[in-house]
Amino acid sequence: MPFAGPGAATVVGLLLLTIPFAAIHGIRRYGWRRFLTFFVVSYVVSNFFENLSIMTGFPFGDYHYTGSVKLFHVPIEIGPIYFGLGYISWLTASTLLDRADERLNWRERTGRFNTFALPALSAAVMTMFDVSVDSQASTVNHVWIWEDGGGVFGVPYTNYLGWWLVTYLFFQIFALLLARPQTRAGKPGAAVRPGSLLQPVLFYLGTGLASISTFVTTDPGTVVDAAGATWDLAALNETMMTISIFSVITVALLALAKIARGDTRAA
Repeated sequence: MPFAGPGAATVVGLLLLTIPFAAIHGIRRYGWRRFLTFFVVSYVVSNFFENLSIMTGFPFGDYHYTGSVKLFHVPIEIGPIYFGLGYISWLTASTLLDRADERLNWRERTGRFNTFALPALSAAVMTMFDVSVDSQASTVNHVWIWEDGGGVFGVPYTNYLGWWLVTYLFFQIFALLLARPQTRAGKPGAAVRPGSLLQPVLFYLGTGLASISTFVTTDPGTVVDAAGATWDLAALNETMMTISIFSVITVALLALAKIARGDTRAA
């Protein structure tokens, strides 16, 4: 993720804070076993596909990380960031779908729908964030390098398709694991402890708001990506902020509106 500039520092700080937050909130909501399952599944799946893409180009594209201590080819902090960001994305999507993680009973039509809709939406919510920051992290700050560049300010569109696919996979696994006890118990909410969804949504909102400070603190200049294309920094950060406003921030505000309106009362 971006590591330079005031706005970027805010994003990094929020991402790192999502990790302990997800641990505390996740244990309370799902219990130790299911929390650890989510952590392990998100870490293993993300690390596997990150390494696979670095070696083969699938599913994200051709890139490599710079610096940092690595697990194989991937910095060790990337997996926990997938977990922390994934957790707040999961619960933001669950809020949009009226606490869908508590309604996964396969004996009911809503439960069957939620079991697949929730992972798909969670992956889209998480990918929205990546669309709004990847160009800053790679093209500007060189935390990783896209070897062939790409049309999204030096990032290929395949990166975002890959992000949706990889995050969907670990969200889907977790949804199926949650659906089993709910279906066996024959009632919604089994294996899930109702609690506040406000905090994870606010965390997600914060990651979007940071793009505004990044834009405001932008210095004039240009940057050249690995393919030799020159990009204007002001235009790059303005575009990333605009994307964030009409994706991350809009989704978070919609989730907050549903909470305020009472659409997310416990099952």
